[in-house]
Amino acid sequence: MKGGGTGILAGCISCVLAVLGILTIGFVFVPLAAIVAIFGSLKALGNLNLGGIGVNILAWVLTIVGLISSPVLLSIIGVSSMVVD
Repeated sequence: MKGGGTGILAGCISCVLAVLGILTIGFVFVPLAAIVAIFGSLKALGNLNLGGIGVNILAWVLTIVGLISSPVLLSIIGVSSMVVD
């Protein structure tokens, strides 16, 4: 087994947090997903691991979907015009 991280575990954790953010409390889980995705992306890109990069791209897509689906987060960043009443 090769030493060093590949970023896959952080990407998987970020995916789970983003899905939790989409389905439950977005303003709690989506920022956590973004933070973990940053670390996973940096780790995967640093090691040039294609599997890790792929998982982290999925994590970023899910995080963006979670951001768009959370009215609280949209109002915090000032894009309240996208919030559907």
